Amino acid sequence: MGLVQTSQAGLGWGAPQQLWSKATKRQQKTMVVDEITRLEQEYFHVKAISQGSQGAWTQWDVTVNRRITWEEIWRMLQSRLTFLLRATYDTIPCPQNLTQWFGDVLGCPLCGNIKASIQHILSRCKVALTQGSFRWRHDQVLAKLAEVLESCRVAANCIPAAAKHFPAGFVKSGSTLQPPAQKRNIMLAPGKEWQMLADVRKQLVFPRETVITTLWPDIIMWSTAEKRILLIELTIPWEEGMTAAHERKHLKYSVLAAECQEASWRTRVYPVEVGCWGFVGRSTVQLLHDARVAGSNLRKPIKELGEKPEKSSYWLWLQRKHNGWGLKPL
Repeated sequence: MGLVQTSQAGLGWGAPQQLWSKATKRQQKTMVVDEITRLEQEYFHVKAISQGSQGAWTQWDVTVNRRITWEEIWRMLQSRLTFLLRATYDTIPCPQNLTQWFGDVLGCPLCGNIKASIQHILSRCKVALTQGSFRWRHDQVLAKLAEVLESCRVAANCIPAAAKHFPAGFVKSGSTLQPPAQKRNIMLAPGKEWQMLADVRKQLVFPRETVITTLWPDIIMWSTAEKRILLIELTIPWEEGMTAAHERKHLKYSVLAAECQEASWRTRVYPVEVGCWGFVGRSTVQLLHDARVAGSNLRKPIKELGEKPEKSSYWLWLQRKHNGWGLKPL
């Protein structure tokens, strides 16, 4: 009927909508297709919400959408693709689903927990946690995250530090001075000799020039010249528990951050999450956005970070009945 406004934006904000009366035949065809697509997506979304376990993915508000191209589908193993789809929609033959489908009372192959769900097998089993399988999956993702941040650190150190200057602002007669545009948060200041330590294949030792503590985050980045330190903690939770994991990790390192600030170090804690099924949390995207160098693309590292836990969870599912995890190479 006319121009309307959606969401909480004020009137007049956003891109103007195309009017049907002023659109060409090609534009009208596009408008019809877009409207039908929107209605179909809304219908399937409402149907997914009404399904209890199969629609649990609708509650993953802190994750970004994972896009799989047709080329990736053709190259992906059929068993792995089936595992990803059935696990996301909770139709995988885990003991809990088998009990519900056929009435047989089954338990976890490792700990014997009755009616064990896929969430129990891949993130809650105490026997698997003791054997180190969850830690192995965590290290796979941590190694990739450390690789991405290391490239950002090297690129930041190669850029010369910009000299501080205060340009004169000229204002036309009768006009007022406009506030400067908000700049992007630069996590790694260029040319400040940033250093990095990661808890990959060896226990991390906290830098002695900062503070003495028994805690060690997964990744530490610091600059003596900038007098700044970044604490990065990675978690591989169930997609529904990302918010709780984020708050738990942030609270865990809040005391360490306060100690670093008392020692005159500007400190920031980055709790980041990547789900078991490869859905990257928004906190991880924010970290990569703050650490990236101008002009770098984030699609490739986000995609690679999502594939690591999904492949690892698939391998853990295949080895769910193996009691000798960690005793010999698989």
